Amino acid sequence: METYDHDKEYGFGLIMNHLTGAPSGDDLDEWRKASDENEQLFVQMQKIWNALSLSDRNEMFDGQRAYHLFRERIEAENRMAERIPLNPYRLLRRVASYAAVVIPFVILTTYLAYRHFAPEPAPEAMPYSTEVTVPYGSKTQLSLQDGTKIWLNAGSHLQYNSQFGQTNRSLTLSGEAYFEVAKNENLPFIVDAEGLKIKVLGTHFNVNAYGKNKAVEVTLLEGAVEMIAGKEKTVLQPGDKAQYNTATRKVSVQTGFEPQSAAPASNGITADSQTAAAAASAATGEVLAWIDNRLVFNGETFEQIIWTLERNYNVKVNIHDEQIKKRRFAGDFKNNETIEQIFNVMSVNGKFRYKIKGNIIDVY
Repeated sequence: METYDHDKEYGFGLIMNHLTGAPSGDDLDEWRKASDENEQLFVQMQKIWNALSLSDRNEMFDGQRAYHLFRERIEAENRMAERIPLNPYRLLRRVASYAAVVIPFVILTTYLAYRHFAPEPAPEAMPYSTEVTVPYGSKTQLSLQDGTKIWLNAGSHLQYNSQFGQTNRSLTLSGEAYFEVAKNENLPFIVDAEGLKIKVLGTHFNVNAYGKNKAVEVTLLEGAVEMIAGKEKTVLQPGDKAQYNTATRKVSVQTGFEPQSAAPASNGITADSQTAAAAASAATGEVLAWIDNRLVFNGETFEQIIWTLERNYNVKVNIHDEQIKKRRFAGDFKNNETIEQIFNVMSVNGKFRYKIKGNIIDVY
């Protein structure tokens, strides 16, 4: 009886080694061939193990089958118990073997049922960035998903992500742009320009935020905007023109404009001097002149004017006389005039010489 008892315990160990991947060598094959009862126990335990391994995503989980095979394991063990007297060591091993099966079985059936019957969450699309860059010598107009219209000046850069109009209406501007913002009280429209945030719900305004200027100018035509510079907040009313100093991070506001309807022509960029931008008041007309394809200078230094000409005509101007940089000029030019025509007019009043070679202009 003790020989039989030892043989079953030995066989049980060989089978578990085989199922868990531990080496069992040829001993298991010899033990299985020793008797039909040994082979039957091996088959029963193999079935139970396979039932607990139903984790293939493409295989339909059969809970009833798994439970039936589990019952077979228990019944087989009970039959063995009737024929093998259990000492405390064997009893402990029996309890441990049941626990090793019962615990994974409960966990596995719950997990597999969840995998097969719980709906899979839809994968979240990663937001991506959209960038619009306007080269020197060009201008462009675009309409955003929320209905907002934007005009971009030469040398400008605009960036926003794919969630614009859905979870946010935030964008980043470097350069100059005129905005006609569609109203949406649930999603404020926010422009980030050189560290200044401009928050609106629905309005028309112009932002000049070329980094080289070291300042951001915001001119409001309709509605209201809130300028946020750090902890400081400034609300603009129609006709206000504000300047944000990027170095000091301070905002100053100039009031007194009397803006009229200044919506650009439907095609955005036109040379027609009768468009709405030209029909606006003199102050706002100067601000929006670039939309009407005009260059308006009102006492800017020659150095400031050169920077504007370089953007609009895609040229490089080299000033060889430092005194010329500080001279101030006034004038109203159309972009259909050539760069040489503009320099002809300016050189008469400025008393300087220039030479044009390709897109390089040298001023003496």
